[in-house]
Amino acid sequence: MEELIKNIQKSASIDFDSLVSAKDGQIETVTLAQKRGVGVTALAFGKGEGVGPHAAKGDALIYIHEGVATVKIGEQTMEAHKGQVVVMPANIPHQVTAKENMAMLLVVVKGD
Repeated sequence: MEELIKNIQKSASIDFDSLVSAKDGQIETVTLAQKRGVGVTALAFGKGEGVGPHAAKGDALIYIHEGVATVKIGEQTMEAHKGQVVVMPANIPHQVTAKENMAMLLVVVKGD
């Protein structure tokens, strides 16, 4: 049987912090799923680290697990805090930068 979700223990309650942890000057990522139409990744950024600017071919949803991120979508800039969700629409340049050490879950959904 094909493994759809990987790099995480199945049939168990897992602490998100055991997947990735923020460290000064580093970016840590764990791909949990990467299939046609969907990608799920846990990421942690040290303060000042981030990704972008870039545009994705699908809508990208981030859930901030810990910390604060500065998110830029097109010309709009906002802060996203622990417990918040931001959707970055497909084909619009965006970037995410850690305002302080942070961890997040990224889900990218693409159409056919």
